[in-house]
Amino acid sequence: MRTESDARRLGDPRGCFAEALGQARIEELTRLVLWPSPAPRVLPSDVPERIRSAYEEASRAENAGAARLAGVGYRSAVEELCKDQGATHKTLHGKIRELAARGLPVDIITALDETRVVGNDSVHQGVAYSAEELADIAELVAKATVLLYVQPAQRRRMADSRKKRHETADQNP
Repeated sequence: MRTESDARRLGDPRGCFAEALGQARIEELTRLVLWPSPAPRVLPSDVPERIRSAYEEASRAENAGAARLAGVGYRSAVEELCKDQGATHKTLHGKIRELAARGLPVDIITALDETRVVGNDSVHQGVAYSAEELADIAELVAKATVLLYVQPAQRRRMADSRKKRHETADQNP
């Protein structure tokens, strides 16, 4: 029977692989292959890239069980959203208040502020929110992006479609 040292000497890469990674790492890699992590949450393409990127990173952290990192990541997505909406205040709380003063719906403001609090608690207090709480925050952010980006983009596309149809009808009486 060949030993592991025989396998290395004979050029069998499996022996070297096992020694280099260690048994625990091999078991983890096997687990990831058999039970891969769930796909990250993604926002629609109508949402600006910086917001989508921060949101997806937060979701990857959430899927990996890094609750504090996920909380901070979703907060980062909200910060990007506020900047994209034109808020300029120094703090995120101030940016959210600016958006409220511009007449954004109360439910969106509440969602943004809840996400801010979760992120702040995660980074400053070391609070690890539950998977259910993080999923709720992720959904709140996603709903805010639908109202602020997706629905307006859909309305623009429909208006453009109607305009083109009208112009075509005028050209072909």
